[in-house]
Formats: sequence, C-alpha cells, structure tokens
Amino acid sequence: MISKTEQAQKISNAIKKLRSEVDWNQARLAQEAGISGAALSKIEKGGERIPTIVVLRKLSAALKVPLHEITGEDFAETSETDVRSREFYRKWDVLDDLSVEDQDRLRDMAVRLKEITPKE
Repeated sequence: MISKTEQAQKISNAIKKLRSEVDWNQARLAQEAGISGAALSKIEKGGERIPTIVVLRKLSAALKVPLHEITGEDFAETSETDVRSREFYRKWDVLDDLSVEDQDRLRDMAVRLKEITPKE
C-alpha cells in the first residue's frame, strides 16, 4: 500500500506535468479550477496532505482530464477515440470562447467531415 506522502507526491507530479502540457502557470490553473493559488502551491509541493476529492475534481475539470490521471489510480482501458477526443479538447479549449453560433458551425463542419472521412 502506498503511503500518504507517496500519494501526495504522485498527485503533485501529475498536476505539474498536466499543467505544463497546457502551458499554464500556477495562477492560471488555480483561477480555472476555482481554488486559491496558495492551495495549488501547497498541492504541487507535495508533503503529507492529500487534497480533498472536491479540489481534485476541480483540478481535473480545469485540466480537462479524468480524475485518475491526477491520482494515478488504475482505470479501465480507454479507447483510442476517447484519448483523441481528450487531446482535441485539451488543445482546442479556446473553442469555448467562441460565440454559440460559431461553436454550432464548427460542430456542423465536424459532423460533415466525419461523414465523408473513410472508416478505418
């Protein structure tokens, strides 16, 4: 069984890695997750305190990753489509900043593109 310190460090490392993948500083992630910068700093330092499930869920939502990617828990196999979808949303989260009409246009274009793309 993993110790609290090891679990806290695992979570810390995962958050730092995921945060760097989206090219955010601590302040940006804290803002996106709705937690204080001080709280995020403590989490990323590791130690003996493990963040609450509420905080972990806020971080996973902000980073657009499933909770198990932060906690390091084993999870059932993820399909290639799920992985590609997550990568798409992680990379293109700016789409949320578009107007509803523009988002609808892009969805329609994606549906049409999917219809004409040959199946593997």
